[in-house]
Amino acid sequence: MDAVREQCFSDGAAPSPDGWSQIGGKMRRAAARRRAILAAGMILPMAALLLWAPWRKEELPTSQPVAQSLPAGIPDPSPVLPDPSLVILSESEGSPIPRTTPSTNLPFFEDEEANPSDISSNAATNEDGSPWEEIPGQDHPRNQRFPGPPVVGDDEQQIREAPRKEARPRIAVGLRAGAGTFRRTADIAWQSAPYIAALTYLNVAGPANPGVKSNTSNTLPFVPVANVLYPDAVSHYTHDLPLTVGLSVRMELAPRFWLESGLEYTYLHSVQESVAGRLDQRLHFIGIPLRADVRILSAGGFDLYAGLGARMEKCVSATLGRISCEEPRLQWSAEAFGGIQYRLGGHVHLYFQPELSYYFTRTDLVTYRTEHPFGLTLHAGLRFDL
Repeated sequence: MDAVREQCFSDGAAPSPDGWSQIGGKMRRAAARRRAILAAGMILPMAALLLWAPWRKEELPTSQPVAQSLPAGIPDPSPVLPDPSLVILSESEGSPIPRTTPSTNLPFFEDEEANPSDISSNAATNEDGSPWEEIPGQDHPRNQRFPGPPVVGDDEQQIREAPRKEARPRIAVGLRAGAGTFRRTADIAWQSAPYIAALTYLNVAGPANPGVKSNTSNTLPFVPVANVLYPDAVSHYTHDLPLTVGLSVRMELAPRFWLESGLEYTYLHSVQESVAGRLDQRLHFIGIPLRADVRILSAGGFDLYAGLGARMEKCVSATLGRISCEEPRLQWSAEAFGGIQYRLGGHVHLYFQPELSYYFTRTDLVTYRTEHPFGLTLHAGLRFDL
C-alpha cells in the first residue's frame, strides 16, 4: 500500500477514500490467495505423512513358532488340541465351538462294564439285541444309555455363540491453556491506514463513546481531517502475547488415531502510541478447533504424537481506546502440532503441545496476527479419560 500511495502521489492522481478501500481489498484478497497456496503446499505433504506413516502399520508375526524337542522322560507341556471331528467353526466369527454330536470314529460301548477291547462294532442295538432302526420321535439308544447334551446337527441353527461385548470408543475431555512465544511490534503510518487514522482521531475529538463498524463509511469522513491535522503521524504498536484457554473433547476413531474439537477463548492485547497518546486495544475471540493426531510412540507412560488442524474464530468484542469497533469477518487458520503426554495415574494425563499456526484472514485492527500470520504458541493441559 505504501508503494501504491507513493506512485499515485507522484503521478498527481490520488484516489478517493472509496478508491483506497477498493485497492486495499484487492491487495488483501491477492495476498490471501498466495498465503493459501503456500499453506496448502506445506500442510498437504504433512497430512500424507501422518495418514500413511509406516509407524501406523501393526507388525504381525511372519513365521510360526518352531517346536523344540524335550529330553527323554519330560512330558510335553504344549496344550492338547481337540479332535477336529469334535470341533466346528461358527459362521460369524470362526471361533471354535465344541461339537455336541459324537464322532462315528469313537467306540460305542454296549455295556458300561464291558471291556473296550472286546467291542468290535459300534452299531446301536435295542435292549433285546436287535438292530435299532430310526423311528420318528424316538431317541437314540446312545443318548439313553449315556445321558448328555442333545444331538445337534451341523445344519441346525441351535449353536449358541458366546455373547460378544462391543468395544466402546475411547473418549477424553481436557482443559488447556497457552500463549505465544515472543512479543511483536509494528509501526503504522496514518497515510497508509485510513481506518486506524480515523479511529485514533476519534479517540481525541470524537463522541464520548461511539460504536464504529470496521472500514465502513462512518469512519471515512474523519480520514481527511486526520491526515490534514497529522500528516506525518505514525502509530507504534506493541503486541502482547496472545492468551488462549479452552475445553476439548477427544475420540479415538482408530488405533493410534484421535479426533479432537471443543471451544476456545483467545485474548489479544496491544498498546498503541501516537500523537493521540497511549491507547489500549483489546480483542476477544471465541473459536472452534478441529484437530486430528496420530500417536507415534508409547513407552513408560509417555505418548508422543503429531497432527494437523484448523480453527474458526469470531471476534465477539473489540475496542481501541474508548472506541468500540466491530470485526465482522470470521478468522480462519490452519495449524501443525506435536505433543507429548504423560499418564499421571488413573484416568488423568498431563500434556505439552507446541503449535505452529498460519492465519488466512486478517482483522481490520492491527493485531499480533496482522503483520505476521505465522505464529508459534505453546499449550499445556490435562486430559481425563471417560
